[in-house]
Amino acid sequence: GKANKRERTQVNKDIYNLENDEAYVAAIKGSLNAGRARQAAAEDEAHAEALKREAAEEDARAEAAAKRREEAAAAAAAGGGAPVDDDGESHLEMKLIRKGDGETFPKPGDNVHVQYKGTFAAGTIHDGRDLSGKEFDSTWQTKLKEHKPLAFQLGAGRVIRGWEECLLEMSLGGIVEATIGPKWAYRKGGVQDGEGGYVIPPNATLCFHMELVGVRGQMAGKPK
Repeated sequence: GKANKRERTQVNKDIYNLENDEAYVAAIKGSLNAGRARQAAAEDEAHAEALKREAAEEDARAEAAAKRREEAAAAAAAGGGAPVDDDGESHLEMKLIRKGDGETFPKPGDNVHVQYKGTFAAGTIHDGRDLSGKEFDSTWQTKLKEHKPLAFQLGAGRVIRGWEECLLEMSLGGIVEATIGPKWAYRKGGVQDGEGGYVIPPNATLCFHMELVGVRGQMAGKPK
């Protein structure tokens, strides 16, 4: 029994000495820190993967939105956005925010670049929801934190008539706020998404903050 007691006492002393040995303590701390570092690295990697997935999902949403815009443009060209007849009245109100260069005016057949934000006019109600001021489309790219201008040929039926008429009065670099009535927008047909929901409800008056940033290859702010 005494021998065992002495052995246990010696073992306890060895453990005590070991636990208070600086090199041993440093090694334990190093091992713990290394473990924490590995865990942090794994968490960082998981976070990075999550961000990549979110970015991919955002890109997919942006691509879907671009496809919807193309479908809307096609609908306009087929008569979904262009008026069947002309009642002789203007359905466009323009407020000048910034003058353009006063020289470079687009004309039918020209390729133009436009950046914009579209919202519903005050009083727009659909399915019991008040859409007043709600944004329905924009060239602003949240991920890139910049606009990706919409490029198209003026006068080719790619956009609603309200846009066509508005752009013919603008010059390069100009900014306007345009309010477009349904007869020069999407009329009673509106614009639907692939699931049958309305991106733009029937007979909606639309408001656009528009900047003409390119005409015939000349971009605003760049030398000719």
